[in-house]
Amino acid sequence: MSISINGLNIADARIQGVSLLPVLGAYELVFGLSVMTYAEKKDFPCRASIVGARVSVKATGGKTLACGFARPNGPFEIRQVSHQSELSHALILPIQPGQLSAIENLRDKGDLDFELSVTGTGIDQYGEQQIHDTWRIPVPRSDWIKKLRDSRARDILLLEVPLPLGTKSKKWVNITGGLQSAEEQFRNGDYRSCVASCRSVVQDLGHQKFGKKAWAGPVLDRLASERNGLTKGEREAALWGVLRHYTHQAHHAGSEGGVNTYSRAEAWLVLTLAASFVARIMGE
Repeated sequence: MSISINGLNIADARIQGVSLLPVLGAYELVFGLSVMTYAEKKDFPCRASIVGARVSVKATGGKTLACGFARPNGPFEIRQVSHQSELSHALILPIQPGQLSAIENLRDKGDLDFELSVTGTGIDQYGEQQIHDTWRIPVPRSDWIKKLRDSRARDILLLEVPLPLGTKSKKWVNITGGLQSAEEQFRNGDYRSCVASCRSVVQDLGHQKFGKKAWAGPVLDRLASERNGLTKGEREAALWGVLRHYTHQAHHAGSEGGVNTYSRAEAWLVLTLAASFVARIMGE
């Protein structure tokens, strides 16, 4: 990936990696760069100043979304001298949770490709010139999921819903473990398994809340027969029962009336509700 002035390649840039870093209420997408500057030619040392890059992202086989403008982490100046030289830089793009959610929707089950349209100003023997170059870097699905995990972005379902994945309490180990499995299945595009895992989470949550395994049937029966007389707590329990009922088909084979396919939107709905129910009870 070149940095050129008026057709003359003065340096090569290599994106060493992409990092997702948490900051207060948001994230930063950091593109680490290694820049190799070539020795001067024609007895005139060229120099360049990089302003930043317009960043876009594309999913494998999908459409392209504009992400914003990434700026250098410090003065990004390139100067030719009599010998080849190398330096490191970074371009930083602020990312809001909603943008991460949009990137995840775009990615679906696949990989990501980032494109950086670099702009700056260069000076050669003819004077000041504009710099426009394009750099690209692919990010495989497994790498992107790891970045979400390392930045703790996966602890928020990209909808500001907390995912309590880190609790060590024995009381909650099955529930949080099931929620973690559902989250990982969602990230990997296994939406049916995600829904099935959420069913187990809701079942265990209801068992813990009501003290009996067969808690959902009575709740739904009362909803059907006395819905106008339900208290607020009973209506909340009915929500749990309805979610368990909805996810029950993911727990069975097709020959037993099960559902074999769920969309990303359906799995997202179920995971969001299940995570909200868990966070609600853990917060009591």
